[in-house]
Amino acid sequence: MIERPRRIVRPSTLTWIVIGATLATIAGTLAFVVAAYPSLPDILPVRFNARGRPIGWQYKTYVRVVMPVLVQVSLTGVFGAVAALILSRSHQPDAETAPDIAAASTTAEAIALVAFVWVAFQAYAAAALILMWHRGREGLGGWYSWLTWAGAAVSLAIALRANSRLGKPAPREFVSEHWKFGYLYRNPGDPALFVPTRDGGRWTLNFGRPVAAALLGIVLLIGIVAPTVILGLLLRF
Repeated sequence: MIERPRRIVRPSTLTWIVIGATLATIAGTLAFVVAAYPSLPDILPVRFNARGRPIGWQYKTYVRVVMPVLVQVSLTGVFGAVAALILSRSHQPDAETAPDIAAASTTAEAIALVAFVWVAFQAYAAAALILMWHRGREGLGGWYSWLTWAGAAVSLAIALRANSRLGKPAPREFVSEHWKFGYLYRNPGDPALFVPTRDGGRWTLNFGRPVAAALLGIVLLIGIVAPTVILGLLLRF
C-alpha cells in the first residue's frame, strides 16, 4: 500500500499572531521571575493561617520560582499539540477547498486564543506570587479572582465565536459502512478529520483516522488526569 503524503492545514493569520504573542508572553514572564529571583527571601512562605500569616515555608529554588513559566509551557505544549492534530490532514487534490479545511482552521484558531488567555493569566500569577513572597503575607491580589472569572468568560466567548464561524455543515451522502453504532463516523479513506454528522446538524470526528483517537486521548487527559493531579497537590500542600 502506498502511504499518502501528509500535510498541515494552513493556520489563519490570527493564529500566527496569537502564537507569537503567546511565546513573547512566556519569554517576558521568564525574564521577570529570573530578574526577581535574587531579591526574594531564601525561605518562601507557602502556607498561611486564617489571618494571612505564614505557617509553612519552602526553600527558594529556581524550579519553585519559575513554576508559573513551567505552567505556561505546559499549557502551550498541550494546546499546541491539540491544534497540530486538528490541522493535520491527508493531502488530497481538493484539500484547499474541502469543507473541513475551514472547520479545522477555525477550531485551531480558537484553541490558540484560549491558550493565550491562560498563558497571560499565568503571567499575572507570576507577578502576584513574587509580590506575595516579598510581603510575606497571604494574598495574590484583588485582581486574581476577577481575572480567573474573566479568563473563563473570555474562553467561553472564544468558543461561542468559533461555533458561530463553523456554521452548519452540509450533510453527506449516507454510507452505512462508515457509521458505527449509528453515530460514530469511521472511514480510513476519508482524509478529513472533521466531518458532518449524519443529519448535517453539526461537526464530528472521523475515527477512521488515528489522529482522532490521539485527540480524544489528549482531551481526556486534560479533563480527567489534570484535575486529579491538581487536586492531589492542593490536598498535599
